[in-house]
Amino acid sequence: MTPKKQIHLIAATHATGSHLRGWRHPSSPLRPATDVKAFIRVAQELERGLFDAIFLGETVGVMPGHEDAYRSDSMVNESLDPTLFLSAVASSTRHIGLITTVSTSLTQPLPFAGMLASLDHLSDGRSGWNVVTSRFETEARNFGLDPQFLRSPARYEVASEFVEVVRGLWESADSRELFDYRGQHFNISGSLGMRRPPQGKPVILQAGMSEEGRILTAKEADLALASGDIRRAKETREDLRRRAVLYGRSPDAIVVLAVFPSIFVAETRAEAAEQLAEFAELLSPTERHQSGILAGTANDIADIMEYWLDNEAADGFAVGFPYLQEPVTAFTNLVIPELRRRGRFRSRYEGTTLRENLGT
Repeated sequence: MTPKKQIHLIAATHATGSHLRGWRHPSSPLRPATDVKAFIRVAQELERGLFDAIFLGETVGVMPGHEDAYRSDSMVNESLDPTLFLSAVASSTRHIGLITTVSTSLTQPLPFAGMLASLDHLSDGRSGWNVVTSRFETEARNFGLDPQFLRSPARYEVASEFVEVVRGLWESADSRELFDYRGQHFNISGSLGMRRPPQGKPVILQAGMSEEGRILTAKEADLALASGDIRRAKETREDLRRRAVLYGRSPDAIVVLAVFPSIFVAETRAEAAEQLAEFAELLSPTERHQSGILAGTANDIADIMEYWLDNEAADGFAVGFPYLQEPVTAFTNLVIPELRRRGRFRSRYEGTTLRENLGT
């Protein structure tokens, strides 16, 4: 028999959970955005469930919208630096990957290359980078930039050069020669100041699926996120695989993950519906109709995942949890054993690094 395709899983979250209102849940810590110990327990639970990685997003500016909507939301207004946050997690975990978010619009390649290489050394080869190009006016104001630049297509040119420089710095780390780069946006002559990262090149994730984002993904990314329904996710995956070949890469070089923003799982559908209804009480009337939360049993969730996988709409899933930690524990206790029973999920970590576990 042909082996069944295995599912890759990463947890896409913030320290407060993946839902903007997750911090409001009574089970959340008093200050969830800064409670590192509480998040470490979540990370350890995800590792027990053999997740490939934890992925922390970040926006360094208040998101657009009426200010009253964000004034008291800790996900927006209170968060630790994700790279430093994951450095703390690294010391209390052994296998799970640690993917941070850093904008190519708001930093410089050399210090960032050193920062991520440091995380890779601290975690014995488990670091990853979500490459983003910032776009909010509030982010531009925080860094004294012209907001027009963040809305310009040129930001993807900057991102492409930025990734080239960072990769070059990693690859030349063991050389005694300085790394020299002369481009349109960066002119650098320097060195990483440490040995090459254990992975050689930490894993790169790209989530933006604009035309420019797809080009960057096809050229550079190891992981990509495909949002939307199954038809849209399938189109995204097929397009990225085709583009990867055009850049001389294997179509299998990019692991494409469908995005399931928030999941409640329970022993019965009634219990899952009850959890969803309880959480909905924390939302505004408008948010209740647009919650984007999937609720069901382990069979329900596994059925959906298998269907997407078998229809080549995804290689795995970026899973969110409305708040932390009970929904995470429910997923690892219920969904993971069901996927394993169906021959769709690992029973142990295959490698010691994030890249090895992803097979990229």
